[in-house]
Amino acid sequence: MKRRTILLGLTLFPLLCAIATPAQTPKRTAASRQQADDSADRTKLAAYVADFQNSPQDTALRDRIVALAKSLDPAPEIPELARTGFSSAAAKLKSASSADDFKAAATQFDAVAVQAPWYTYAYFNAASADSQAGDYDSARRELALYRAAARPAEAATGIAEELERDLDRRQEAQFQQGLRQFTANPNDNARRQIIKLVQGMKTQPEIPEEARGHYVKGVVLGNVADENPSYEELAIKEYKAALLDAPWWGEVYRRLALVQKAQGHYADASDSLSFYLLTQPADARDVQDELYGLIALAQKAADDDARRQSDEQKRRLLEEQRAKDLAAIESGKFTVEGRWYESPNPNDFFAGGKDKPECDYLISHHGGRWEIENACSRSNWAIANINIQTRQIGFRMSGHDPGYPSVELYVTFTLSDDGQRLEGMESVYSKMNEFQGARAVRWIRRP
Repeated sequence: MKRRTILLGLTLFPLLCAIATPAQTPKRTAASRQQADDSADRTKLAAYVADFQNSPQDTALRDRIVALAKSLDPAPEIPELARTGFSSAAAKLKSASSADDFKAAATQFDAVAVQAPWYTYAYFNAASADSQAGDYDSARRELALYRAAARPAEAATGIAEELERDLDRRQEAQFQQGLRQFTANPNDNARRQIIKLVQGMKTQPEIPEEARGHYVKGVVLGNVADENPSYEELAIKEYKAALLDAPWWGEVYRRLALVQKAQGHYADASDSLSFYLLTQPADARDVQDELYGLIALAQKAADDDARRQSDEQKRRLLEEQRAKDLAAIESGKFTVEGRWYESPNPNDFFAGGKDKPECDYLISHHGGRWEIENACSRSNWAIANINIQTRQIGFRMSGHDPGYPSVELYVTFTLSDDGQRLEGMESVYSKMNEFQGARAVRWIRRP
């Protein structure tokens, strides 16, 4: 019996050895497979990085690289080029003294991250530099990349939380400063800056009570505008007052745009919707389409207005031309310039007549002087002291005619309403200034 037990043991021993020996093979195979997988992953990582360096804006590819790098143990080595760049960027950050300097350092850290997208401290330092440059959107984006790439040991340090608190403090201080500047000088650039700051803040500021009061008044007035259209203008004033106190309040821009559109103020409504879009609303897609429509309506309104102005200008020019033409007609009608003949009077001092056009009196204006000429007048007589005021004319005739010794003749005429007659009086004086008589005289315009 004992002998059979021993033999059985001897018989089982080779079997156990046979069973035990193959069991060592899977261990070696698993290790080899793990090593092969690791090698393949690192090769894939290298290929991803090469592609990413050609397309550094490919965020999806960056995410795959970061996830793959975190899965590798040990972590991938940082390339020498990235280490050198990191040292240079760190030196630039240390010596930075202006916003531009800090931004330049952040840009250099970004370039380092392109060389090694899993390089967590490149992201962290870029976030720190952006924060000090006042570019808070970029700082938070870099901080998110740091958290995505950080391994558990790095994430446990709490430096990301400390940097985020610093970002919050900086943004709040800049927001308060921007709000003070906007209050002192409200303008669109300051308004955009405040909206951008608020969108980047972790916690948006409270709406001031004054702004809420104006907003509620605007809503109420806008709702009853059907009863009285003038309420729309009052609603616009209330909304604008609310936006002076809270220029980041998106809902007010939305309602303001609706009232402005209802009034046909399409350009103003477009501006209001543009500010609303800056607040990153949930309905941005629909609002953007509405904005396109407003731009088209504003263009049509501008074209219609330009057409009306053109028509109005043409009308004014036509009226001005008509006025000029009428003035010219009136001027021709009420001018004493032209050729005149005397309506005969017995023993008259004047020469010519209707049947003697060669003896007409020619009244003309030359170089600022009025002249009266007559080819048939006695050579010894002269016409002087000519004074013409619109429809009034006066002059003096003097000379030494044998038939009229030592005589001076003073004539005053008034142009008739139809502009065809000069009617007046001639007064005769001696050289001794003795009045010798007067009589009516008339000149007729030669057609």
